[in-house]
Amino acid sequence: MEQVEARSAVKSIYLLAASLAGLEVSPHSPEQLVGLVDAGFGRVETERRPEAVANLLRIVAMALQLAQENKESMLHEGSVPAASEKVCPVYPFK
Repeated sequence: MEQVEARSAVKSIYLLAASLAGLEVSPHSPEQLVGLVDAGFGRVETERRPEAVANLLRIVAMALQLAQENKESMLHEGSVPAASEKVCPVYPFK
């Protein structure tokens, strides 16, 4: 998978997860997740790709959980950084 494909895939996952959770997504929120992918993509070793994907999903899940805990109906620009702060450090995101 190329970095461009990974960026597109992670946006889709984020938007789908939010939709399934009944949350709206602010326009710039997915870009925060893309930033994580951009920062970590080059460090992902082929044999550790499943671990990297699982950790990315953990960050998405935490963003949903934090929105629920804070009684928010929308994921915003701060959702991904807040989730990342709770979950990280995990491979390949620091």
